[in-house]
Amino acid sequence: MIPLEKLEGRKFCVVFVKVLDEALGRVQMQCLRGRASVDRMRVSCVTDGGARFQLPSLAQVNILPSDGTPLLKDAEYFCFVKVDGNIMLGNDPLMSELELGPDPEASCHHDHCDCHHHH
Repeated sequence: MIPLEKLEGRKFCVVFVKVLDEALGRVQMQCLRGRASVDRMRVSCVTDGGARFQLPSLAQVNILPSDGTPLLKDAEYFCFVKVDGNIMLGNDPLMSELELGPDPEASCHHDHCDCHHHH
């Protein structure tokens, strides 16, 4: 786990993940970007406009340094937050949306794969 004192004021991205079709591996992701704020051992992401999202405690233990993935843009740290399938991810200009699905041209499965997908 990242020491919380390292996060204060750093560029931060909360990646909201909504499972669209578990069998096909389709998810929708939406990012909230801002700066990390730590208060009483709880981490929040604060946008330039002052909006604040406090990370759920279960997600807080999964904060990672950015790996340079384009989705994260210039964030120094990020965290995935799974959202309920009934929650609508909006078109807020502070957020960006990406929908991923399996690439029919690519297969990362080995010969003895038992994931039940058709390759």
